[in-house]
Amino acid sequence: MIPAHIGRVVAVLCAIVVITLVAAAASARVHVLTRGKLVRFENQGVAAENGGRVIVGRDRVLRTLYDPTCPATSSVDVEAYLQSTLRDATLAHVELDCAKWSAHGGGFTYADPTGTVRSIQYLHSALQMEIRGAGFTPIGGPVGYVQAQLRIGDETLRARFHNFRHNDAAAVVSRVPSTAGAFGEAAFWDLMYGDMHSEASQQFALGALEKAVHGNPRDGRSHFLLAMLHLYRFGQRVTRIEDADAAARAEIAAANAAFATAVPLLWDDATATGDSRVPGFAAAAKYLLGAVEQDDGLRAEGLADLARSVAVNSFFNVFDYIPVMQVLPPSDPAFQQAYASFVAYLNDPEILRCVSSQPELCANAGFAPRNIQGALTLFGDVYVKGGDLAAAQRWYDLVNLFPETASWKFAAVIADRVTNAASRMALYADADPSNDPPLIGAGAEACAVCHNR
Repeated sequence: MIPAHIGRVVAVLCAIVVITLVAAAASARVHVLTRGKLVRFENQGVAAENGGRVIVGRDRVLRTLYDPTCPATSSVDVEAYLQSTLRDATLAHVELDCAKWSAHGGGFTYADPTGTVRSIQYLHSALQMEIRGAGFTPIGGPVGYVQAQLRIGDETLRARFHNFRHNDAAAVVSRVPSTAGAFGEAAFWDLMYGDMHSEASQQFALGALEKAVHGNPRDGRSHFLLAMLHLYRFGQRVTRIEDADAAARAEIAAANAAFATAVPLLWDDATATGDSRVPGFAAAAKYLLGAVEQDDGLRAEGLADLARSVAVNSFFNVFDYIPVMQVLPPSDPAFQQAYASFVAYLNDPEILRCVSSQPELCANAGFAPRNIQGALTLFGDVYVKGGDLAAAQRWYDLVNLFPETASWKFAAVIADRVTNAASRMALYADADPSNDPPLIGAGAEACAVCHNR
């Protein structure tokens, strides 16, 4: 007989598969807009006036325009990551009437004076959208970010906003990024998506982000992306923590330096406002630096920061325990604590339903187009290292139910796991930690398993 709690989890997992298979059929290629972007949404207290504008400047994505006129399909989505709920909230989803698009000035315009999307200018020089009215949910700031996107056929043009000069229940107004910051963000996503991966591309991204923070030391988003890029470069260089060379050590040190500046600019712990996910990344990087440098004090600080970040946002930041479980043997008390937190998270059916309720965060609709494949394989790896082969196999088996797994860059990894899970578990269980295989996400797999297209 299957225990009741396992039965509930299995039922939820089956539902997840059905929902995500349907969602996969409607997947679209995402183009990230970064240049000259500004969002302004205000709550006027009158439904007809709530809302505002989204503006993007002469972005490289706009060099190619996709025809939205009939018979094409198009839509607009506006979302916000609310600090009050730690969830992504849909503020507006509008299926656009193709008959209201018209060609104009080498581009296209949309007009619907009584609709939720009042107007769109879609040109080589700019993308501007006015969104307001009864179909717009008043933004319940403060927010961690706001996201707006225009979808035309299978192409999605997406802008996300993180730096704010006003961020409360009355209004959310972003700051326009510098040119260097916009170039750096675009290059960062080129790298994460796997579109451009060369060392020259990485150096371009580093240079642009360093120029951005030099020009504006209070540009929290550029500081954060700089930290994440150094963390990525560290992860790509290190399969086993004890083998980290001087170049890898320099990268994790640089990541920590950038996080130290980024965190207070993007998250105010005293007032619990901003992007609550940021301190979790910083805590994980601090723990990794302590592990590389064999600094027990720094490791302890990292663990304490991790515990605090999970207390602030358990929905997202529990994943920042992964470096702890990657580095430590299963017998270590810190591994056991992290493992217990992770297992409790995965055994909560409400959390698992986030694949359908929060596709931006938990499925493949966000900035991690292979999130399902990477995450499910990771879940299996964690259970193998924790000694639960049956639970691990359930997660591994799910990965292969998704048709797009066949085209996943790391499809060979899940094939290996299905075949060798038991032997991997035996290595974790023996008395020699030096032969413990890494969890997915080390070396060339770092970030790429979820973020590469």
